[in-house]
Amino acid sequence: MPVRDQTLWGLAKPAIQDALEKISRAMAEGKSIESYDSYPAIDMKDGEVFPAFKTQYRVPDLRKVFGWEKGFQSRPFTYEGIKGFGDVVSYVAGHSDYASFHGAGRIKSEDFLVEVAEFGARKLIVEVAARHADDRGFTWDEEYALSRYLELEAWWRQDRLPVDVFIPIMNVSFADDQVELSDSISIERISDEQHLARVLGLKAYERDDWLVRACTHALVVRNAASIEWPFAMGREQWDVFPHDQVDRAIQAVSVVTSEPTGYDQVCFIPDGWTHGYVRTLPTVTNSFSAKRYDRHIPIGNFSPTVTLSSDQARRVAELYGALEVAHPQVSLAARRLQLASLRDDELDEIVDLCVGIEALLGGTTAGDTTYKLGLRGAAVLIRAKFEDSEKVAQLIKKVYAYRSNIVHGQVKYEKKRFVVIEDEKYLATHIAQFLLREILAVMLKEPDLISKIDNDRVIFELLDRRAAAEEARSGGDSA
Repeated sequence: MPVRDQTLWGLAKPAIQDALEKISRAMAEGKSIESYDSYPAIDMKDGEVFPAFKTQYRVPDLRKVFGWEKGFQSRPFTYEGIKGFGDVVSYVAGHSDYASFHGAGRIKSEDFLVEVAEFGARKLIVEVAARHADDRGFTWDEEYALSRYLELEAWWRQDRLPVDVFIPIMNVSFADDQVELSDSISIERISDEQHLARVLGLKAYERDDWLVRACTHALVVRNAASIEWPFAMGREQWDVFPHDQVDRAIQAVSVVTSEPTGYDQVCFIPDGWTHGYVRTLPTVTNSFSAKRYDRHIPIGNFSPTVTLSSDQARRVAELYGALEVAHPQVSLAARRLQLASLRDDELDEIVDLCVGIEALLGGTTAGDTTYKLGLRGAAVLIRAKFEDSEKVAQLIKKVYAYRSNIVHGQVKYEKKRFVVIEDEKYLATHIAQFLLREILAVMLKEPDLISKIDNDRVIFELLDRRAAAEEARSGGDSA
């Protein structure tokens, strides 16, 4: 990446070198260096494999070697004492783009203009110097210093800042460290350092929250998003966000496992720029809470309830690819499966699940909906090797009867809330979710089937194949 502002780099380089030398001197002389206000650390307890978090209060923040000449802070060196600091301030203050980025345009005041220029200058100089000290030590490495400078320069000068999206997956783990879903999205194991970095943006009382600790892997979406940073003291604003890709990945996971999942914390990783750093932690930055996770995830589970094998992970990748090009009705069914999991009300949940089933089986022809869904569902699930087609049809009819009573306002719907299977009672919502997952899996594996769902001949052929297979098996057994 070329230097965009050779003048700024020419002024900043000697200042960075001097700041690095002063950091080295402060440490050699045993000067008191303030610690981070709250620096996270992994706490691995005996017998557990998932990390908890604690706070270390004695991790020195090398940026705090410096303070203002006037003020309550007493530190080894002042910003004003850095060689060339005033020249950098003057240049930043006189550069309209930099002054605007740092917020000077909001207040017409010469004093404020100098103040924001000083803010930017000290951040540029001290961030690069302290990072150099943490990563490379005190022997000057101009190539490394330039690379860190360029990341800050890009933050100052680019209107749209590219990011990789980093979203921890809740309650579902993977045996593999990485699962590629497409060229731009993957599921990756969260490293200890990434865990530490992502909790920094959370409030202190949230850092041990079950939402944080129930994640071992994250969705990483590359080259699919950008943010704007209106001024240095503000917060990022998303220009675009890959909602479809993220939700599609969660839908694929939800078809493979019945365990509740979803996501809440949304982070980003700057691509070619930086807004700062915390020691040597990766630049995973907490952004916002999405609250798109299954309400059935048990509070108190500090680790995922299921780990998907390599074969199951490959199935997730296959389903993700199928969902990318799926028929609109299949995509609708997958969205309804996910939406149902977000519902707080069971009545809303069953409606979403039945909308998903109807999207897959309803077609466009007229007829008794309950009968049609039962017959077609039984025929489709033959492809998933369900043995008893009549039982499948009856289950679909019972689930749909529960849904119909709810949407038509019939007070007796409570009587249909449970479905009895071999003397065991099951919630109709659980049966509906199971059926939708299984029908979706077949439809995604055989994408042409959705376009044939109105063809009675196809449905009866599927049912006839089951009958023929059962007859052949029966004949073989008797022989």
